[in-house]
Parts: sequence; C-alpha cells; structure tokens
Amino acid sequence: MYKQKNALRYIVEFLVIVTGITASFWGEEYRESLQNDKEEIKALKNLQIELDEIDTYCEERKTSYRKDHNILSYLLKNPDYAFDSIDNLVQSSPGIGFALNDYREFQPPMNRYNSIINEGTIKFIESDSVKQQLSELHNTLYAYLKSIVDDEKLIQQKLSLYLAENYPKVILLEKYDTEKKTYYNTLSKAVNNDEILKALMYTKYRKMGIKNYFLDGYEEKLIELRNRIEKTLINKGAK
Repeated sequence: MYKQKNALRYIVEFLVIVTGITASFWGEEYRESLQNDKEEIKALKNLQIELDEIDTYCEERKTSYRKDHNILSYLLKNPDYAFDSIDNLVQSSPGIGFALNDYREFQPPMNRYNSIINEGTIKFIESDSVKQQLSELHNTLYAYLKSIVDDEKLIQQKLSLYLAENYPKVILLEKYDTEKKTYYNTLSKAVNNDEILKALMYTKYRKMGIKNYFLDGYEEKLIELRNRIEKTLINKGAK
C-alpha cells in the first residue's frame, strides 16, 4: 500500500511537471506568435506606405515619359506642322530638347522594402502571395524598366553626339533657352533633311514606347499588391 502511494505521488508529480513545462512551452509559443504578428503587421504597413509613395512617383514618371514620347512622335510624323501640338506640351525650348538630348531615370522609392529584405523581417510575412508579388514588382518588373532606361540612355548619348557634331546650332539654341518657335524651326529643318537623325530619333522613340508599356505593367502589379496587403491587414484586424 505504501509503495502504491509513493508510485501515485511520483506519477502526480511527474504529471504536474510535464503539465507545467507544456503550459510554459505553449505560453512562450503564444507570446512568440503574438510578437510575430506584430512584426508582420509593422512590415506590411511600412510596405503599404512605400507603395503609396511609389504610386505617386509612377504617376509623375508616366506624365513625363508620355510627354517626351509625344514630342518625338510629332517630330517624326510631321515636323513641318507639329509646332502647335508640341507648344501645348512644353513651356520652353529646353522642354523640346530634353526629349532628344536627355533621358529620364526610373528610381522609385524602395528603402523600406530593401530594409525589410536586408534585416530579414520579410520572414514574418506569412502570405506567399504577398512575397511573390513583392518580388515580381521590385525585382522582375523593376529590372525590365531599368534595362530599357539603360538602353534609351545609350541611344540618347548617340543622338546627342550626332546633333552636336552635325547640328551644333540645335544644341546651342537649346542651351540659351531660345524662343520655342525659333528653336523648333531649326530642329524641324534638321529632321527633314537627315535620315540618320530620323533613324536615331525613331530608335529612341521606340525604346520610350516600350518603357511606357512596362511602366503600365509595373503600376498594375503595384495596385494588385497594394490591394493584397490591405486585405491581409484587414484579416489580421489591423487598422
């Protein structure tokens, strides 16, 4: 009987210890789960803020890209009668020259995303869909756009050099912010009389069109991702 009582006592003590350890483990796991949820919500909200900033940046880029693209389109299609159309797009002669002699970068704000990647906090984001769309936006589509911008930059350099060597007056008139009509007349005359210049302009024009196409795709993915993050935050009860 004594041995039975001792055995029962040991069993009870063992069960108490096991129960305590298990409860402690569950409690720690629960606290860790809550902390992970907080980190995930923090990461998603940071991404949400940055996506809003990127959206604003893309709208500005889209306006500038399409203006430059339209200027080249008017010059290539009908340089003799395109002044009025171009005049409505730009305020000064450098605005016309920019479409030929310069290029516009694509550098959306990505500091928050890069921090999440570098610090490893992306591991707290549970949604594979969110992580996949982040990669598509910030890696795949961004890389496409950067590559096209780099190609356009190379063409722009050739175009600027060709103008400087063969039509220095076009470069100089733009430099001194000449009256738009005077600058345009000089430029349109050069375009009309030079097939090489037209070819360089068309090559740049084509790259700008591809850039606009991929920017549209980038914005579509951005909206899709932003909606996905918003739904995820709602499901987690985050305001």
